[in-house]
Amino acid sequence: MTTKISLEEKFRETGGKRSYVQRLFGRIARIYDLMNFLMSLGLDRYWRARAARYLALATEETALDLGTGTADLAIAVLRHSGSGTRVIGMDITPEMLEQARTKIAHLGLQDRIELRIGDAEHIDLPDNSVDGCSSAFTVRNLTDIKQGFREMLRVVRPGGRVVCLEISHPPGKIFGALFYIYFYKLAPLFGTIVGKAFEEYNYLPNSLTTFPDAPRLKGIMEDAGWNDVRFYRLSRGIVALHVGTKH
Repeated sequence: MTTKISLEEKFRETGGKRSYVQRLFGRIARIYDLMNFLMSLGLDRYWRARAARYLALATEETALDLGTGTADLAIAVLRHSGSGTRVIGMDITPEMLEQARTKIAHLGLQDRIELRIGDAEHIDLPDNSVDGCSSAFTVRNLTDIKQGFREMLRVVRPGGRVVCLEISHPPGKIFGALFYIYFYKLAPLFGTIVGKAFEEYNYLPNSLTTFPDAPRLKGIMEDAGWNDVRFYRLSRGIVALHVGTKH
């Protein structure tokens, strides 16, 4: 039985991929930040800062952060944008948003970050209502990636950007093989040791197996209607940062 079939069976058992992902992230919400830091060797903060700089909101503008989770990217967007900027953070997992609320309250950002339950494939916002859209480690969890990017395009105003940060497929046989061993073999072990969460951290690497590489994801974004799409491989291609503009 292949990994793909195994995951598809789990999705069916829980009512679909969306329900499976929602429950999975609900179970790991309390250890999510720690695991991100450990698994990325602290690089996740640098990656999010790069993404926030590419979004580059101007004074008084508003961004939508999809799959906001514990709000780390939403916070980074504020830190790298003009004064008076705001972020709407959406996520399908209430437990992740609870962690986010505690964090932004501690930082005194509750007046600048609005957290909502929301689905990236069916965004509950009007057309042309935000100045930019960001996501970090969210797109590969979508049921329909192109539909997600179409929705992002719909809600962003003309001239606005989308910035997508995602785990990717590193090019090169040697480094690619090392990445495979680390991500597919050691990540579940980390999850088991730190949070007794083998299944959750077994899903995360396996969700990458059928996920498009950076050039193919660029093509999907273009097919969804985004213009001037380009991507940047960070940390030798462990992650890719995709940027597009709405004309």
